Amino acid sequence: MNAGSGHFAYSQARLQARLGESADPADLQRAHAARDIAGFINAVRTTPQRRYTTRLAPGMDPHELERHLRYEWSALVDEVARWQPATWQETIRWLRWLPYLPALQKLTRGGRPPAWTRADPVLGRIVALDPSLRGQALADSPLQPLRSALEADDGDITAAWLSHWRASWPVSSRHVRALDLIVRDVAALNAKLREAAAGDSRELQRALSRRLLRAFRRFPLSPAAAVAYLGLEALELLGLRGGVMRRAVVTPGPA
Repeated sequence: MNAGSGHFAYSQARLQARLGESADPADLQRAHAARDIAGFINAVRTTPQRRYTTRLAPGMDPHELERHLRYEWSALVDEVARWQPATWQETIRWLRWLPYLPALQKLTRGGRPPAWTRADPVLGRIVALDPSLRGQALADSPLQPLRSALEADDGDITAAWLSHWRASWPVSSRHVRALDLIVRDVAALNAKLREAAAGDSRELQRALSRRLLRAFRRFPLSPAAAVAYLGLEALELLGLRGGVMRRAVVTPGPA
C-alpha cells in the first residue's frame, strides 16, 4: 500500500499520531482552574493544545481572540485536507466554514450582523454592504454555494452547507455510509444540545466525543477518519474558546 502523502494510509498515520497527542484531561482541568486569562493561556501552553494558542495574548479584545481561534480551526482543516487523496481534499476543506454558519443564518432572517463579522477577513466586506447586495458578494467568495440560502427569506444555511458538502463526495464512493453515520450522530446530538442546560450540554459533548472516537476507530483509511478527527478537535477548540472567552469577558487581562 502506498503510504505517501495524499493517500489514506499516510493520512491515517498522521491522524493517529495527532490523536495520540491529545491533552490529558487532568492538565486541562488545571488550566480551567486558572482565575485570569493570562494564567489560563499559560497553563494551556503546557499541554498539546498549545498549538492553538500561539496567536493569543491576554490584552486582546474578545473579538480578536475569537478571530485567532477561527484561524486556527481553518489552518487545521487545511492541513488535514492536504493529507487526503486529491479526490477528497475539497470535501475536507469545506469543513473550515462551519464556524461561519450561525452568523450567516442570522443574516437570512434580517438580523444585524454580529459585531465580529465586520472585522472578519471573509465576512467583513459582505456584511458592510446593503442586505440586497450581500448575495452577490457571497457569490464572489469561497462561500458561493450558500448564496441561494442567504437570499431566501426562509433560507437554511446549514442545509445548504451540508448539501454542497455531500455533492463534493466522489460519485459511488464506498465511504458514503461512514460519512452519513457521522452526519446523523452530529445532527442528533446537536439538536439535543440546543435544548440542553449547561450541565446536560457538557455530558452531550462528551457523548459526541465518544461517538466520534468510535467512528475514527471503526473507519480507518477513509475520509470518515479525517472528519471524525476534526470533529474531536472542534470539541477541544470549543472548550478552549469557552475558557478564553469566560476570562476575557468576565475577568479581562491587562490592556
